[in-house]
Amino acid sequence: MKKFLAILVIAGSVVACNNAGDASETISDSLDSTASETKDMIDSSADARKDMIDSTTEAKKEMADSMTSKMDSTTH
Repeated sequence: MKKFLAILVIAGSVVACNNAGDASETISDSLDSTASETKDMIDSSADARKDMIDSTTEAKKEMADSMTSKMDSTTH
């Protein structure tokens, strides 16, 4: 009987201690970290696209320069 009573007391104290006082801080911290992760993901995606555009532009410039030099060498 004492073991059964001890189990009920422990279970009751575990249920009573749910840390409800910290809920707003936890939610706020969670939202801040989610927002930060989302911003970082968007920033890295934008950087990757910028790098892709820059490399494509550079490749096209090099192709145009090589075409121009080939045309110059065939006309002279």
